[in-house]
Amino acid sequence: MKTKVLDFSVLDKAGRWDIDFHLPPEKIQQFSNASVKEIRDLATVRKLKRDPSQNPDDLFQYVDIASVEVATGSIVNPQELSGEEAPSRARKVIAAHDIIVSTCRPTRGAVAVVPVELHNQIASTAFTVLCPKEGVNPYYLHFVLRLESTREQFRKWSTGSSYPAILDEDVEKTRVPFVELAEQDLIAERVIEAFAQREAAIARANSDWNATVEGISGEIAAGKVSGPSGKIAYSYAEIARRQGALPALTFDVAKRAAKATKADGSTDS
Repeated sequence: MKTKVLDFSVLDKAGRWDIDFHLPPEKIQQFSNASVKEIRDLATVRKLKRDPSQNPDDLFQYVDIASVEVATGSIVNPQELSGEEAPSRARKVIAAHDIIVSTCRPTRGAVAVVPVELHNQIASTAFTVLCPKEGVNPYYLHFVLRLESTREQFRKWSTGSSYPAILDEDVEKTRVPFVELAEQDLIAERVIEAFAQREAAIARANSDWNATVEGISGEIAAGKVSGPSGKIAYSYAEIARRQGALPALTFDVAKRAAKATKADGSTDS
C-alpha cells in the first residue's frame, strides 16, 4: 500500500488528493539525473491556430486522435475535409516534423511525428503540438515521449476519470531521458528501420492472407476444395461439440412476462 504524509496546505494548494500525484514517478529514475531533461528544454509548444470554416470551399487534411495508430505512434488515416465540414476542434496548425501528443487519455501513447505531406495542415485541439528545438531530433523526441516512463508521468498529471486529460503545461514539465545528437540520430535510425521492417512484415502477412482467400475462391469455382490433412479443428462437428459444452444463456424471462401481462391489461389475482 502506498502512503505519504503531507500537510493539508500542500494538498489544498495542489488541488489534488490522489496519492500518485504526490509521489515521485518511479520509472524515470532508471535514468541518471544528468541525462534527464524536461520536455520544455527540448521543444516549444506550437500554439498557431487556423479556422478552416472561414474558407468553406477549401479542402484540408485533418488529424484527430483516431488518426494516430497507438501501436507505433504514426498518423495513418487523416481525413480530407472541406472548410464547411470542419469540426469545432479542427484548429491547431501543424508543421512537418512537429510531434503531436494526445492530451485526452494520454497514456494510450497517441503520439506521432507529423510527416512532410501534412505540413501546414490542421490537427485537433486535443493535441499538444511540439516543435523540437535546435539540436533535437524529432524522431528521438517521439521515441522518448512514448516510453513507459513518460506515460507514467502523464498518468500522474491526468485529471478526470472517464476521459483523463492533461494540459500543455503537463507535457512541458514531463521529464525524459536525453542523449547527445549523434546518439539521437542513431536511435532515430534504429526506430525508423524497425518500423519499416514491421510494415514489410504486415504487408507480407496481408499478401499471404489475400492469396489464401483468392485460392479458396478459385477452388470453390473449380469444384475441388483442398485443406489440411488430419484432424480439422474447426469442423462443423467440433464447433457443435464446443457449443454444446457452453453454459445456457441467461435472460430476464420473468420481467419480460410481467411487461407482457401489463400490456395485455390483465392483473394478478
